[in-house]
Amino acid sequence: MTSKKRILLNVVVTYGRSLYALLIGLFSARWALQALGQVDYGLYGLVGGLGGLVSFINTILSIAVSRFYAVSVGEAKRCGNQESGLEECRRWFNTAFLIHTILPLILVLGCYPIGEWAIHKFLTIPSDRVCACLWVWRFSLVSCFIGMFSVPFSAMYTAKQEIAELTLFSFFTTTFNAIFLYYIASHPGVWLVKYATGVCLFSAIPQLAIVLRAMIVYPECRIVRDYMYDAGRIVKLLKFALARFWSDFSVMISNQGKALLVNKYMGPTYNASMAIGNAVAAQVSTLATSFSGALSPVISNLYGEGKIGEMKEYSHMACRLGAVFMLLFSIPASLEINNLLRLWLVDPPEFVGAICVAVLFRNVMERMTDGYWMAIYSVGNQVMRYSWAVGWASVSVVIVSFCCFFMGLGMWSVVIGLIVSKILMVLVRLYYGKELVGFNVAYWVWKVFLPIMCACVLCCIPGGVLCGILRPTFLRLVFTTISTEVVFLPLVWWVVFEKRERDWVVLKIKILLHRD
Repeated sequence: MTSKKRILLNVVVTYGRSLYALLIGLFSARWALQALGQVDYGLYGLVGGLGGLVSFINTILSIAVSRFYAVSVGEAKRCGNQESGLEECRRWFNTAFLIHTILPLILVLGCYPIGEWAIHKFLTIPSDRVCACLWVWRFSLVSCFIGMFSVPFSAMYTAKQEIAELTLFSFFTTTFNAIFLYYIASHPGVWLVKYATGVCLFSAIPQLAIVLRAMIVYPECRIVRDYMYDAGRIVKLLKFALARFWSDFSVMISNQGKALLVNKYMGPTYNASMAIGNAVAAQVSTLATSFSGALSPVISNLYGEGKIGEMKEYSHMACRLGAVFMLLFSIPASLEINNLLRLWLVDPPEFVGAICVAVLFRNVMERMTDGYWMAIYSVGNQVMRYSWAVGWASVSVVIVSFCCFFMGLGMWSVVIGLIVSKILMVLVRLYYGKELVGFNVAYWVWKVFLPIMCACVLCCIPGGVLCGILRPTFLRLVFTTISTEVVFLPLVWWVVFEKRERDWVVLKIKILLHRD
């Protein structure tokens, strides 16, 4: 398969997977809320989220491993020596395999007593749910360990741009989770521990299948003992991962910090509102990241090949397309959020609508600069500076929210913190994109931000009018969605996309249809 066809296939398949995950995920969240109840659902989101203390390391190392894989593939193309590229990837694989075998054990054993102490002594948890929360924590750690162990294998799919195959495993995970959740929702009982068990199993089995499949298909995924203890590569990989440490650690702090503040100031019932808001944002965000995920290895490959100008073009394309895919669903969802939540959850937790809109806004702003962080990490120049700056922007959500809680603003504190922190993150990405890669910020403002904002504002007009004159029903939700998309899509095509991107889309459609 040619590179262009592979990019198109990855985009189509991952977007289709993401759309499927969105639809199934929304029903799954409703079934989980029905089966567990607001208190247990909030506790699961709170305690299960403590696994972020372990899984954030997984994210750091996963991106580092994928980066070195992809750059080595690009360098091999530039040199015209595929055998050398295969051997280079194999060396990086064995280095990553060693790290991802030892480090998860250390983290899990170290974090386990911390989580148990927090559940017993720190968090606000009803006494009769403490034992169940301990099991939720244990199963979360098992999932984190398996997820970290599988990284060197799954990263090879990404570096080889075989992302479409990874979506098959994700498809089965989503489907089995949905079936399981429908079952527990239709069979009343105390499900918290059993729910955690099911989530762990349906996460672990596909990850282990990915490992087995990679060992069979990719010759790079061969364990060579002599390659494991390459001190120079271990230092390079860990140094790159360390440069990302604070930015990813800060995301964990911001997520858990919000949950802890809500737990302390508002109680566990409001944690359910946070959990629902995060679930909605996560599902919709997968649509935006589907395109970005398909372009990330391409950007790294282009840097490895020395094609800096083309790398910047793909980076701006990732910014535009990521935001557009996010807005396709975020605009009608934001206009109809209360109606949508009522139709979806029947009796949604208090204040969940405002949190959903704030998180959707954050994700749209983040998607507008996705291409910048991809390029920054592909270049790998002074990543530490960028990591610290973007990390403090993430942590600001906790600082701002705490100040607002202190002033008595209640749950609006979280909304304000979410918005302020994301604006700061966008400014950090723009600044370091210019300093470290050479992006033109004025180009981003005129060619990415303003066209997208123009399309967004104009398409909200017909949707807002319908929301003002019609009763909140499912039919109004349909009409609002259609009216916004009818305006939004033509504006995206003619205002947001540049001519070369319109030509690119047309070309990819022709390739898909096997036309000249």
